[in-house]
Amino acid sequence: MGSGQRYLGVDLGTSATRAVIIDDGGLVVASASVAHQTRRATAGVAEQDPSEWASGLRSALARLGDELSSVSGTGLCGQTPTVVLVSDTGKTIGPALTWQDTRAFAEAQELAEKFGDPAPLIGTRLPWSPANMPAKLLWLSRHRPLEISTVRWILQPKDLLGLELTGNPVSDPWSSKGLCRVSDGSPVAEVLEACGWSPEVCPATAPAWQARGAVTHEASEKFGLPIGSPVSVGWSDALSQMLAAGSFERSSAFMFSGTSSIVGSPVGKEGVSASGLFNVPPTCAPCEVLYGPTETGGSTVEWAARLLGCQPAEVPALAATASGPLPLFVPYLSGERAPLWDQDVRALFLGVSERHGRAEIARAVLVGVFLSARHVLSLVEEATAEHISEVEVVGRGVGDPTWEAIGLNAMDLTLRFHADAEMSARGAAMLGAAAAGVEVEEASRRLVDSTRRVEPDRTGLGSSRALLDAYRRAGDISIAWKETQTLLGNN
Repeated sequence: MGSGQRYLGVDLGTSATRAVIIDDGGLVVASASVAHQTRRATAGVAEQDPSEWASGLRSALARLGDELSSVSGTGLCGQTPTVVLVSDTGKTIGPALTWQDTRAFAEAQELAEKFGDPAPLIGTRLPWSPANMPAKLLWLSRHRPLEISTVRWILQPKDLLGLELTGNPVSDPWSSKGLCRVSDGSPVAEVLEACGWSPEVCPATAPAWQARGAVTHEASEKFGLPIGSPVSVGWSDALSQMLAAGSFERSSAFMFSGTSSIVGSPVGKEGVSASGLFNVPPTCAPCEVLYGPTETGGSTVEWAARLLGCQPAEVPALAATASGPLPLFVPYLSGERAPLWDQDVRALFLGVSERHGRAEIARAVLVGVFLSARHVLSLVEEATAEHISEVEVVGRGVGDPTWEAIGLNAMDLTLRFHADAEMSARGAAMLGAAAAGVEVEEASRRLVDSTRRVEPDRTGLGSSRALLDAYRRAGDISIAWKETQTLLGNN
């Protein structure tokens, strides 16, 4: 029997702020989404105006209407790692550098040469990548030095919202990795000082499911939330989705498909690492996790749609008409994050013949997206010496029969398809329940969405393994091609 409680989940994503109210039976009572813009320019610029986030949340919550008054707790999650500079008065300083901003390429290389293996410093194998915070901080110290003297905290987007709601700038250790050590939340003084920053800019940290504080009177008037209702510290969108998908509860792997994909699995051993993947320690999550964000997903399908002269939603239907052997597609259109962390590697087709048309190209692209995810999971299997049997699948493509069938064949794993496409916000609502006093495990069980568990056709077992091996070898060719272009001066 439910208790009649309702929980608000807020996901401050890369493209929009999403708010959802869920009752204690897992039913979505109300939801709203407000888009925000990313300013893009040459040389890898990808910035956002933090003022849009608060106005977007205010607009989204206004659309939820009277349902807000019944909220017992609010949970937060969001895009990370994005650098938000905040003064001691809580005002933001300049634009936020999102995780998509790659201007700090030279700084990333410099940090890699200076520090080498990041694990002893940060507590996880955080790549020295321009996508991550240390390289961005070094870039800021060189290109915007006047801003540094006025910065009190470096926050993540969801933490800025948490500051507005409660007055507390606390973060969770995983979202602030690189600023803090994920093992104990203390500032990574050596890295921060090498980047030109004081360790004091690192906010205090606490577990994602704890309450960071309560909604203030001012915030209640601004956003419409009940005064004194608890607000969680919050998490990254990836770990929030894991919670919502039941990965912690079932120890199942996951593939979250959005603009890009997030792929990985909980692991049963502590201290396990895999090259190119994040290892989330038990200090940051209910158990150890190996995972990686890839560059492939919805953006790859959108590219294919432009190439093929159709809408992205039409790509699976076109792929369904393909026949005969397919070319192999390696989807490194904009470089690749996990497991390569190489922004200069590029996509390729192998085995294209004159008989291949639009349908075969469409199907090869979708297969390539799934093989990218399977590649990450194969690294988890190799690191743990354990076979992955089931994958939670969330996001774009779920519900499309062709997309699901291609996924089953390419990954050759049991897939559990989730009905809710906005799992980050659902996971945030679970954190809101935890902040209100519900045990995290109980919140995960109580607030779940509906799923479909589908087995693959095992008759193609040998061919699917051969396909994954071919994909990994093709990835090596992509890297070799990049190196050849560098030698030719075409970079």
